[in-house]
Amino acid sequence: MSKLAVITGASSGLGAIFAEQLAQRGHSLVLAGRDEPRLKAVAARIEQEVELVVGDLGTDEGVHQLLSRLDGRAIDLLVNNAGFGTYGPFADIDADREASLIGVNIGALTRLTHAVLPGMLARGKGAILNVASTIAFQPGTYQATYGASKAFVLSLSQALWAETRGSGVTVTALCPGPTRTGFVDALESDVSHPAVYRRLAAPEPVVAAGLRGVERGRAVVVPGWRWRVLTAGGRLMPGWMSALVSARMLRPGT
Repeated sequence: MSKLAVITGASSGLGAIFAEQLAQRGHSLVLAGRDEPRLKAVAARIEQEVELVVGDLGTDEGVHQLLSRLDGRAIDLLVNNAGFGTYGPFADIDADREASLIGVNIGALTRLTHAVLPGMLARGKGAILNVASTIAFQPGTYQATYGASKAFVLSLSQALWAETRGSGVTVTALCPGPTRTGFVDALESDVSHPAVYRRLAAPEPVVAAGLRGVERGRAVVVPGWRWRVLTAGGRLMPGWMSALVSARMLRPGT
């Protein structure tokens, strides 16, 4: 019997690549996303039968809809990929949009993880891959709420990795740098993006690195030597200094 993988945010970007690579590995797939036409296009490219769940994980209805479809099923891999970002001075960003970001990036991820983890522990096998970001390692100046949400994902993943160690279950945080996924174009912003977002990595190696990390039971995966060096350096700085460096790198229009 093939393994069952659930991927959120599967209609585009890393989520679509996860679907393609896991299908190549022979997984059965449940793909969740908001955009039904794009979700169907991903399913068509895979050329195998997949289960689609269309809904907004930023709403209680969307989360409950997905949870009801997963209830009682033996899930081998959960990829918590759904999320979005905002960009610009915190005081200028719509508060409701920031609250929605927290609902998707933190709330939905936490609820889905909490729903599937007990079953994995009972079976003594399974994996959860949470998509975070390199911004999780330092204050995300001009992306304050987004950066904080990814810091939560990283911290939660590391804690759960330790809690589940030796159980046959693993929890991994994938922390890519800026990646060519359409994420940057979709940033909620009225200002131009900084230069750091104009040098984007290819998504396929990022996904492959994440899946290798799951197989090896890694707590954290940072794809690309450049980003591993930068995140290591950032962790050595005091938080206030890292925030100032981040401000220079991410200042609108730079």
